[in-house]
Amino acid sequence: MTPSSYLILAILFAAAPAFGQSPIADLTDADLANGKGLFEGQCARCHGMRGTGGEGANLVRPILPHAADDSALFSVIRSGIPGSGMAGTRSMTDEEVWQVAGYVRSLSRIAVVSLPGDAESGKVIYETKGGCQACHIVHGQGGSLGPELTAVGTRRGSDYLRQALLDPGASLPDSLMLPPGYAEFLLVRVVTRDGREVRGMRVNEDAFTIQLRDQNDHFHSFRKSDLREMEKEFGKSLMPSYRGRLSTSEIEDLVAYLASLRGEP
Repeated sequence: MTPSSYLILAILFAAAPAFGQSPIADLTDADLANGKGLFEGQCARCHGMRGTGGEGANLVRPILPHAADDSALFSVIRSGIPGSGMAGTRSMTDEEVWQVAGYVRSLSRIAVVSLPGDAESGKVIYETKGGCQACHIVHGQGGSLGPELTAVGTRRGSDYLRQALLDPGASLPDSLMLPPGYAEFLLVRVVTRDGREVRGMRVNEDAFTIQLRDQNDHFHSFRKSDLREMEKEFGKSLMPSYRGRLSTSEIEDLVAYLASLRGEP
């Protein structure tokens, strides 16, 4: 390799973002505020002013399909996603791209707040009286019927968590797999033409088919043309309400424990 080739490589590496060491953790409040302004000016037309989606994807979620880590998020903002409507940007500096990336990451993080309940007592309730492990995974332990809760405290506030315990069907989250506006964990009852009835959570749906997951964790797929009835039970959930099953203080302890789950071991 010639000396000039080494010089070219040195320039390229010096100009490239440090993907191995994400600077997002070191961003200041001023950096995030600038990232917010850049996002609103250049990204909000497709992704919404609050990142909740529209023409573009919903960004208010803990895992972004095309940006599992900060380096990938930088790359998506800088270069776009080939074959999609997501275009890259050349008008921002690398520092500004990282500021936007930091702001996007902040959309799915809930700040730590002081709560009245005791998280340690809530952990005991979660594992024993609440029976939550039967349907939810925390740090690799538990059942998979319901959503994983390992980092639920980073994306759900205490009011949402409390409502989910008392009235679980009241506010279902948007699905990450279905089109925008489709609720995840929606309860659906179907009756086939031969009279078989199945009730479960919607996993997927299109114009011609629907897939459900029942309370025994079994999957079912149906052609809509083969169904005699299909009822979407809005406001209901396979998850039972803890209203009356747990005391007010136990609910607050359980909320405190769930809010403390932020993905750390």
